[in-house]
Amino acid sequence: MEILVDQIDEYLGKPVVDPYGRRLGYVIGFYSDADGKVRSLEVSLGDVEFKQVDIERFKFENGNIVLLPEWEFMAVQLENRILRLKKRMAALEELNARKDLPKHAYDSFKKSLDESLMKVKEDAKTVKEMLRKRIHELEDTILELEKAMTSIKVSYLSGEIPEKAYKAASEQIRRHLESCEMEKESVKQHLDKIEALESQPVDLSVKATPVPQPQQPSGQPMPVVVIEGG
Repeated sequence: MEILVDQIDEYLGKPVVDPYGRRLGYVIGFYSDADGKVRSLEVSLGDVEFKQVDIERFKFENGNIVLLPEWEFMAVQLENRILRLKKRMAALEELNARKDLPKHAYDSFKKSLDESLMKVKEDAKTVKEMLRKRIHELEDTILELEKAMTSIKVSYLSGEIPEKAYKAASEQIRRHLESCEMEKESVKQHLDKIEALESQPVDLSVKATPVPQPQQPSGQPMPVVVIEGG
């Protein structure tokens, strides 16, 4: 979504949440280019940390400002790159099988796509490591919250805290647990998707769309274009 400077007043001072319903902070500033396009937002995170975040990591949904976690943003970008590369490779192989392009053009494009695929495989290692690390962090947080819930229940049942305090505390813990479980499941789904895309062979059933040839007006000579290989 493109945001211009004259639209930014809609977002300044507004709360920022993550995709799992947790409030992260507030938009307190912005940075724009010479064309007046907003390139990043300054976000107050928990009132103790301030961070400049690229506008691409934000989603603006139903009046909410949603900030994608870094791991999710990186994972989605990687998935799209892998899928795009494999589609291009399939289209190239289809064209080559139909002898619909010169060999030098095929060789050049094939080399470029192979190099891009090698690069994306290296990037995938980094992203998968990031995802696995986040899963471990969330598992540790879930364990900590479950311990806290157990402590609150014991204190309530033993008569150490009243029901009102117990319900307020347990509701907060329950909400945090739900958010962590939702995020953990999302991380796992992205990790599985990346691994599946990596192992998936190039789909040679993809059909390249024939390029229509321009029709020549009747009675007009057909121009001859000479293309020199470089």
